[in-house]
Amino acid sequence: MSKTVKPTYKIKNWNEYENGLRMRGSLTFWITEDVLENWVVQKKTGKRGASNYYSDTAIATMATVKNLFNLARRQSEGFLASIFELMEVSLDVPDHTTLSRRLGKLKIDLPVKYSELRRIALALPGQTYRG
Repeated sequence: MSKTVKPTYKIKNWNEYENGLRMRGSLTFWITEDVLENWVVQKKTGKRGASNYYSDTAIATMATVKNLFNLARRQSEGFLASIFELMEVSLDVPDHTTLSRRLGKLKIDLPVKYSELRRIALALPGQTYRG
C-alpha cells in the first residue's frame, strides 16, 4: 500500500498572506444619516401609557449585533455603545431590558453568520454612509 502524500503549500507573498490573516479580524460598521436621525421616535403614539423612545430600527440593530456576534443582551448594549463612541455618534443605546421587551413585537430577518470578514450596513437605498 502506498501512503497518500499530503500536499504542501508554499507561501510566495508573505505580505499578502499576513494582510489576509489580519483582515480576518476586521470589522467595518456603516450607518447612514437617515438611521441616525430616526434612532429615537419623534412622534408619540397618542395612546395611553408611555410611547416607545427607541425606533424599531434601533431595536433591530441591537438584535442584529447580538445575534451576529453571539452576544448576550447586556454585552450587545455595551458593544453598540462602544461602536457609537468610536464613531463619535452621540446617541443612547437601548438597554437590555428594552431589547427583551421589544424583540417579541418585531419581525426581524437576521443575516447569515460569516466567520471571516464582517460588514454591517444600516442604510436605505440612495443614502450616504458615515463611519
